[in-house]
Amino acid sequence: MAQFFKTFLVCLVLVFGLLGYRYFNQNSFNKDLSVNSNSVFGVHSDNKKPDNENNQSNSTLIPNNYPSSTNTPSSRPAVQKYNHTCYFYSQNGVLVPVEREVGVQQNLEGAIAILLKGPTIKEAKKGIYSEIPGNVDLISVKRDSNSIIIDLTSAFEEGGGSNSIENRVKQLSKTVKAIEPKKNIYLNIEGKRVEYLGGEGVYIKQPLN
Repeated sequence: MAQFFKTFLVCLVLVFGLLGYRYFNQNSFNKDLSVNSNSVFGVHSDNKKPDNENNQSNSTLIPNNYPSSTNTPSSRPAVQKYNHTCYFYSQNGVLVPVEREVGVQQNLEGAIAILLKGPTIKEAKKGIYSEIPGNVDLISVKRDSNSIIIDLTSAFEEGGGSNSIENRVKQLSKTVKAIEPKKNIYLNIEGKRVEYLGGEGVYIKQPLN
């Protein structure tokens, strides 16, 4: 009987000891302490910045000189200009060189084409004129080592008197010589070498120079 009471007392002491341990262990922590994911990394939830401040800090990551997609395209390079020289008559009847600014390099075909078109309106107001009729076309330009053959349509010899025919030939010869000074110049009309031009039969010495 005495052994039973001893065992009972031991069990009772163990039970009360266990209950006391649990009670004191639970009340040893502050119930008002809150822990969140931010506090784990050292940032308290009360110190969280407003969204507008976060946006401002993010905007500083873009440099001020960053190119904008709305920039205008770069300007196109300027077209290079070249001077073509042809010969017209001034208001006092003198054969004078006239320069035209064009977008291609100077060549004989281009200079003859400018000559056949005649003076511009601006040049005509200054008294510049041409003896060559406005309906003359260039058929071809043929070259070899020593000579150049200019082939024109028959309108070149139409209209005007002998002086006009001679002046036309001078205009053509001087224009070609300005580009090809060392070659002999021959004139063909509709593919045939001419000796006389116009209704009056003006004699044309070949080569023209």
